[in-house]
Amino acid sequence: MRRIKESVHSISETISVCLNNNLAFAAYKLPEETGQNLIVQKESTIEYITNLSNVSKLKGFLVSPFLQSEKNRMFLIHPDFYFNGEVSDKDYCSLKNINHPSKKYTEQEHPIEVSKTEYLQQIESITGAIKENIIQKAVLSRVKIIEGHFEDQLAELFSKLCNSFPNAFVYLFKADEHFWMGATPEPFARLKDNVFRTSSVAGTRENTEEFQQFKNWQNKEIEEQQFVSDHIRRTLETANWPNISHLGPYVKKAGNMLHLRTDFTTNINDVNGNIGYLLESLHPTPAVCGYPTKEALEIIESIEKHDREYYSGFLGPVGLGNAISLFVNLRCMRISKSYLSLFTGAGITLDSIPEDEWKETEMKSRTLLSVINTMN
Repeated sequence: MRRIKESVHSISETISVCLNNNLAFAAYKLPEETGQNLIVQKESTIEYITNLSNVSKLKGFLVSPFLQSEKNRMFLIHPDFYFNGEVSDKDYCSLKNINHPSKKYTEQEHPIEVSKTEYLQQIESITGAIKENIIQKAVLSRVKIIEGHFEDQLAELFSKLCNSFPNAFVYLFKADEHFWMGATPEPFARLKDNVFRTSSVAGTRENTEEFQQFKNWQNKEIEEQQFVSDHIRRTLETANWPNISHLGPYVKKAGNMLHLRTDFTTNINDVNGNIGYLLESLHPTPAVCGYPTKEALEIIESIEKHDREYYSGFLGPVGLGNAISLFVNLRCMRISKSYLSLFTGAGITLDSIPEDEWKETEMKSRTLLSVINTMN
């Protein structure tokens, strides 16, 4: 008797079911991999987390904000369903039968979108603080608002981002009122088989033949990236993670951009192993905040007119395959009913040229816009 092959469904199809049935879910693709993954939680209520002391025992999709607050809390989406590449007809039907009532949320106000003139003035304020030796670097972010209704296109948009940015961590999640999508080039922390990896990624140039060579980068970008590398090394050493090896800095392609990157590797042993403490000590790095951290953060909070929310936090799968894979939430956007909020930023140092920093944020926003614009 010939066996009839069970029909299967794509991750994209299943994302549409999750959206239609108001399910808590996270779809993602890891860098250098082609397979799409999907985590779906049965219950509508998500688990909020106050700290990472228990991170090695967590299982699901972890999302952490730039700064924890009552509004922006760290949370976990539980993997009641976990799919890699395809979904069986049985599981697909099971998901279609789980339907949570739509919560009535008041449409969030637009984040404040500063003009080019305002952004350049903000940069001048930061360089003034640098000249006064208050800080050495600060990362200044801004928001770009894209009007329109995109929810029916999100499953397709996710697939297009996966295909367009093979080296990025691409994700889409919806949980409670939190609804985000991104394609980030920056690893935050990966732990597997007792080997811990993290990376220093900072400094940005357009992807041209000239800047594919490290020797052609200017001191501004090299110094900006070195702040991050120094922070990571100090944190690892302070937390008793010895035998640290590193590779870099080298030039890494990320879509239409190039970044400077250094990779760090170390091992868990009897002296260390508190991975939660290490993660909390590493974040926020000078790649998303500045240096020194406390002073840079104070300046950022006094200048930026928007709430970063989950932009420049970190997120990713934990406890699946006994691994932790977290990424800095860059090249991302918050999804609202009638508009998208694209977040982008640039590292400001003493050598920054305000006009160039504005152009850098415009270039970074094109990571998502280049794909969004194909949907119309």
